[in-house]
Amino acid sequence: MNTIMEIQNISKQYKAKKVLDNISFSIYTKEIVALVGKNGSGKSTLLKIIGGLVDPDIGEVNKHVQSLKIGYVPEVIPSHLFFTPEEYLFHMGKISGIQKNALLQKITDLLEIFNMQEARTTSMINFSKGMKQKMMIMQAMLEETHLLILDEPLSGLDPRAQNELENTLLSLKENGYSIILTCHETKLLDNLVDRVLFIQGGHVMQMEALTKTAIPSNQLVFEYPSQWSLEDFLPLIQIKQMRTINNGNQEVTVTVSQENTDKILLALLQRKATIKQLFPLNHKKDQFYNHF
Repeated sequence: MNTIMEIQNISKQYKAKKVLDNISFSIYTKEIVALVGKNGSGKSTLLKIIGGLVDPDIGEVNKHVQSLKIGYVPEVIPSHLFFTPEEYLFHMGKISGIQKNALLQKITDLLEIFNMQEARTTSMINFSKGMKQKMMIMQAMLEETHLLILDEPLSGLDPRAQNELENTLLSLKENGYSIILTCHETKLLDNLVDRVLFIQGGHVMQMEALTKTAIPSNQLVFEYPSQWSLEDFLPLIQIKQMRTINNGNQEVTVTVSQENTDKILLALLQRKATIKQLFPLNHKKDQFYNHF
């Protein structure tokens, strides 16, 4: 894969709080990257720095493609849009200075890519959140775009809308786009992303895609106090899901190689973690071990 952008030694501080601390990673052609972390961990700030909307205190964002074009879609979607899709996209395209004939053709192409042809003359005020999310992405793609930045694009969508958007993003990737997105529901990422970047304490830990490893592995579910840090375990695990449960603790689902499973279990038990499930991948879940 070719590198299109390098994030080099990025740090950002708001007042006395350091949100991002010496973060570095690369973005490649035709890949989907997910930023995962708790609310307030700096995910949105990092997206804005990558998109050129916020300046870092320290560090650089280097484009490897001089003409690299970026489309940015924020988490908050306008709620009162009385345009039809055609009207909205035409209006936004004219603001961007796109020539009329090229703009009309681009709108037609985008409506087809996102399966929105039948809704082209329907008022957007009646759209579901999933349809509005598609409109925001289409707006970001009106101009030539190489990298799409999406802040929580799957948040609040029903399962059908999530599936439709996932399929659209995978299609865009196959057609040459690179995509970086944030997501707090990591269970939604299994079939979508190529890499997961986990943000904690201002740092980014890189992990390979959750479903693309051929190494014999086990899936492990455990519970631990929320004040813990998982940083010591990150080189040995791949996080699939994190959620806060009723008692305030974190429940974590991870993939761990069979080779490292005993080591991880011992370390977790020594730290008074509660092991909830352990089962080998590629086997039925009703075969899991529940000796703990």
